[in-house]
Amino acid sequence: MGLALLLALVDVPRNATAVGVLAGPLVLAGYLAGSVPFAYLLSRRRLRRQLDEPGLTRLSGSEGDPGAGSGVRRVAWAVALPAAATLAATTLAWHLTLAATPGGNTFSAVGIFSNQAVGAWVSVALWTGMAAVVGHSAPLWNRFRGGSGLPPALALGATYVPMLLLVAAGAYLAVFGATRSSRTALLSSLPVVAVAAYVTWLADLQAGWGVTNGPEVTLWATVMAAALFARNLHRPFSLLEPA
Repeated sequence: MGLALLLALVDVPRNATAVGVLAGPLVLAGYLAGSVPFAYLLSRRRLRRQLDEPGLTRLSGSEGDPGAGSGVRRVAWAVALPAAATLAATTLAWHLTLAATPGGNTFSAVGIFSNQAVGAWVSVALWTGMAAVVGHSAPLWNRFRGGSGLPPALALGATYVPMLLLVAAGAYLAVFGATRSSRTALLSSLPVVAVAAYVTWLADLQAGWGVTNGPEVTLWATVMAAALFARNLHRPFSLLEPA
């Protein structure tokens, strides 16, 4: 009811054209959600608190430092907030597009040319999430110098493609155990994700929840893996955007 009222207020027609009308702004919203500088905002908040409380003189904690726990919490929030913002944007994209789709019978462009059609609302949600990953990695506000893209990517994996996330985690742990290098493990696991997406499509393997594995997910996962690989190829491993 609420979504239908919102669509009526913005005068979006309930037909296939509405998907195109909504997709652009929703993808842009995804980018903006991913580009919010949560780490920077949390650092500014902590600095203001330290200036207000003279007893807190150190900006970062170490072992035995009372501020260490606060530093861990700050990192946790800086990871959780981009993930939550990404999922909020994709959920909005999913439901708005579904509400604008007549009878739920509009399919994505990729789905039209495959034997595993995906609803247009699923496609818009996935690519909105992809835009959030790009926003985290290359925010406009910081001259396109951002974070790793991993917090939103991990949230999307857990929500929409859990099978691929498990494969990526297994590959990461295997390489990390052999090399003790987080960046090498990450870069090695990303091509595995693209291959796994293709194999799950061919074998028609499905997880207990998430999006149907098929051509849309394979394309999306490949683009995601390529974007993360390019962003993290020459930077130190870190989940966060610059603070």
